[in-house]
Amino acid sequence: MKKVFLYYFRRRIPAILILMVALSIMTIIIQAQSSFISYSQTQEVSQRTEIHGQTNPFIYLSVLACVIVSVIPILEFSFKMKRRSVDLYYSLPIKRIKFYIVKYCVGLAEFAILFIPQWLISFIWLATTPSVTTVYDMSYYLYYLLAAIGFGIMVFSFETFFFTMGNALVDGIIFMVLASCFLPTLMNVMYSLILKADTSDRTLYMRWFFMYSPFFDLSVNFYSKMVSTTSSSINVLGLVLNLALASLAILAFFFINSERNNAELVGDESDSVFGYKVLIPLYMVTSFKLISSSISALWVVIGLAGYLFYCVYRKSFRIKRHDIISLGVSIIIGVLIAIFI
Repeated sequence: MKKVFLYYFRRRIPAILILMVALSIMTIIIQAQSSFISYSQTQEVSQRTEIHGQTNPFIYLSVLACVIVSVIPILEFSFKMKRRSVDLYYSLPIKRIKFYIVKYCVGLAEFAILFIPQWLISFIWLATTPSVTTVYDMSYYLYYLLAAIGFGIMVFSFETFFFTMGNALVDGIIFMVLASCFLPTLMNVMYSLILKADTSDRTLYMRWFFMYSPFFDLSVNFYSKMVSTTSSSINVLGLVLNLALASLAILAFFFINSERNNAELVGDESDSVFGYKVLIPLYMVTSFKLISSSISALWVVIGLAGYLFYCVYRKSFRIKRHDIISLGVSIIIGVLIAIFI
């Protein structure tokens, strides 16, 4: 398996280097335009007050990390959506489970290779600026790197699982988006029904349970610590839940893809229980409650959106009978919840 990893990784090096250079140039440009390097070495006390309102260097790195861990699953596992490539890879003299372990590990290596140089550029840029080092505690840059790598693995595992549940490229990408946003949407509805939380509180709950939110929570927290201001709190419940979901996702990923994947399904309807079958009805039910508690013209939009998603699912405007039943039941349940609860 080690030889397979090295062979496949060597083939990816040219593309990785091109991406790394492009990202590095972009990072340098953004660093050069950031406002946190514009302070003089004097008046350190006022710097500590003013600099907190300036550019948080971790925000760009967090956005970049989120983009990288979302794109890599598509690059590494899109072969499942192409009949020629899936026939080639599945014919290799290696067990399916080992092959997916190799692909997964190559994806993690790509994330590290693409992200760490950008972190290093940002670190060196600030560390070599005297007006910044007198204000910043640069040790938190190392802590952030360790946290970002950990959360990157978590999000990569989660997104990889849902992407590979699709039999077509578009389906896989839709699954990634819907799965990432569903948990905060569900928690929003639960809090509004059970705790009767107001809109601002529900928005906070949604942010807590968003799969990418740990990146940004830690960005704000480490930045506050780095400039010696009061640190913001981190939602432990949302963090633990996201970590648990990511762990389950990667275990399910290896089991389903190594044992139950069928090359004949390439390009066919994505019938996974982790895809349209469950996500469309759940999104419809929660959407009715989120939009309004009374009759609304937007309910028609929800119903139409649900139908269109079923059309994407079936790759036709003629959806199946049980899709129509599921669509109708979802609308009825959603309307009843919105009106009476």
